[in-house]
Amino acid sequence: MSRLLQIGQAAAWVGLAEKTIRYYEGIGLVSPPRAENGFRLFRPKDIESLIIVKSARDLGFSIEDSRSLLKLYENQGRTSAEVKSLASKQLEETRNRIVQLEALEKKLEHLTEQCEGNDEPECPILNFLVQYQ
Repeated sequence: MSRLLQIGQAAAWVGLAEKTIRYYEGIGLVSPPRAENGFRLFRPKDIESLIIVKSARDLGFSIEDSRSLLKLYENQGRTSAEVKSLASKQLEETRNRIVQLEALEKKLEHLTEQCEGNDEPECPILNFLVQYQ
């Protein structure tokens, strides 16, 4: 792609909502130039940045880690060790979330097994929710 895209075209190309792109611009992840009429004009470089951020977010990276990955991508003096460090941190966080989700799954499974699911008002799920802290 070698032409300039307006925000709707950029959104369709990258697979992001226009609102998300505006947010990314607002926090400084992308800075497309503006035409005289005020429309954003996304250059190939801007599209590439959006793709990198979208991919990073799809992998669970935070906004700040996505910003760091984007800066590393743009820095030809980077080391792969810097990139690997961020990815390793994200992998560890993902593994921790999986452990938490598995515990949540077991709790929900137990609660749903305890509930009769009949026409009576008594429900162990609601009793648990009232006591849960």
